[in-house]
Amino acid sequence: MDSRTRFSPSLLSLISDYELNEEEGKTLYLNDKEFQQIITYYEEEGEFTQALSVIETAIKQYSFRSDFLILKARVLIKQGLMDEAFDVIERAESVSPNELELELLKINIYIHQKEFDEAIMLIEDLKAFAAKQELEDILIAESFFYESVQEFDRMFQCLKKVLNLNPENEEALYLMNASVEQSKNFQESIEIHRLIVEEYPYNFLAWYNLGHSYANVGEYEKAIEALEYTYIINPQFESGYLDCAEFCRDQTKYNRALEIYLEAIAIFGPEFDLLMSMSECQYALGLVDQAKRSLFEAIEMDSYSDEAYFLLAKCYMENQDWRSAIKVLRKAVSIENEVEEYYHALGKCYTKLDDRNRAIYYLKKAAQKGSELSNYWEDYVLYLMSLDEYSAALDAIANSEKYTFSYRLQYLEAACHIGLNNIKRGLSLLEEALVESYDDHFALFETTEKIFGHKDVKSIISYFKE
Repeated sequence: MDSRTRFSPSLLSLISDYELNEEEGKTLYLNDKEFQQIITYYEEEGEFTQALSVIETAIKQYSFRSDFLILKARVLIKQGLMDEAFDVIERAESVSPNELELELLKINIYIHQKEFDEAIMLIEDLKAFAAKQELEDILIAESFFYESVQEFDRMFQCLKKVLNLNPENEEALYLMNASVEQSKNFQESIEIHRLIVEEYPYNFLAWYNLGHSYANVGEYEKAIEALEYTYIINPQFESGYLDCAEFCRDQTKYNRALEIYLEAIAIFGPEFDLLMSMSECQYALGLVDQAKRSLFEAIEMDSYSDEAYFLLAKCYMENQDWRSAIKVLRKAVSIENEVEEYYHALGKCYTKLDDRNRAIYYLKKAAQKGSELSNYWEDYVLYLMSLDEYSAALDAIANSEKYTFSYRLQYLEAACHIGLNNIKRGLSLLEEALVESYDDHFALFETTEKIFGHKDVKSIISYFKE
């Protein structure tokens, strides 16, 4: 789950002041809360060197407290500097012996170093004498342990115990969603989170977990409703908007999804992923011009997204602007040249422009790139047949058999022989195909009147229909 932290203007102003004073070599005296806010900002931005610099300043100002030593150890662990972190923990223990947070950091280090016996022994020791509030934190550490050894059901059970102690424990609620996904305890998760929201109806994280669990058992209406509550309760919770809209799209509720994306953009501003998702909804709803505008804006943010260019090409194709579609499809291929769908679209555009050589080239390329997907071979064969290139079509069918199989290709093979006036061979193959899969005979109607209108073809199909 990505909560997409949004920093307040006052915090950004504080950071700006701190950085300005730092550049000028001046010391800005801050209270402990201000230091913690700045450190958290740099941590979440992944600027660990800067976070450590602020921590060192805070340690000098608050030398008789362990708070900032603990923060330093935590940042060092995030950087993978375990030995350095252990040294800081020992220093902090001299200032504040028996501090639970320090023991939890040791567990974290043991887990990272795969010293699992030491980690679980320390966890069990701490649990034996823990007060209720301490037990919550220890159980969360234990859940990390079980996640690391891939015992996801035990991870789930640890977090369940935490929520039994405190249904509003945010860290447990954040971790629970991943735990449920891995352990597949969807039904039990529904029961747990339903009880929580009944008692704490404004707990947006519980609604979030409930929504995902409903989706995993196929209860999409309930999932969408639960996720709607997440951002009604907390309008700054971006994941609630995005996941709710995604479930709406999965259920082809494109209008509702589009409304949610517009709400999210109004709050968080335009972002590439939001614009892409919104354009997909607009395209699905036939709002092609709106989709194009969204895609233009998305491409300005990321000009190396082949998917954005491909969807833009589909918009042009919808408007029968084949040359513009080709232009952006070529851009997509220049970014990612292994996607068969892009070559197939190029082939289709060239068929519309009656550029036979390029159409054949790209349809063949699509079939080769997506060799295990019969539909690309079928389109390639049908185009060759439309040009009366029946021998070439038969060669393509023979080539396809190395990679894939479809009854439709069997019918097209029969049709090619009839097109070449090898009537006896064609009818024999047609009869075999009708025996195997009568319903796929409709592939014949995508060929020419010469084939599907042939009296012997019509006769044999009528016979099998009866």
